[in-house]
Amino acid sequence: MDNKRLDHKLDCKACGTIQMEIPESAEEHTPIHCSKCGGYLGEWGELQDDFYKQARGAQAFDLNHGNITKK
Repeated sequence: MDNKRLDHKLDCKACGTIQMEIPESAEEHTPIHCSKCGGYLGEWGELQDDFYKQARGAQAFDLNHGNITKK
């Protein structure tokens, strides 16, 4: 994996961005959509799992309330 880029399930297949619309009360099975185009990204639990799987080796990213930031 390239330690400078996260992708796979996190990127929107419709518009290519990583911008998630995450409700305040999101739970494991809450559907998550792209905040730019509205495309379906997946369930909150699987998106979190995918993020941590990708970021595990890089340790350069953090996921906080749906925002991916560099550490």
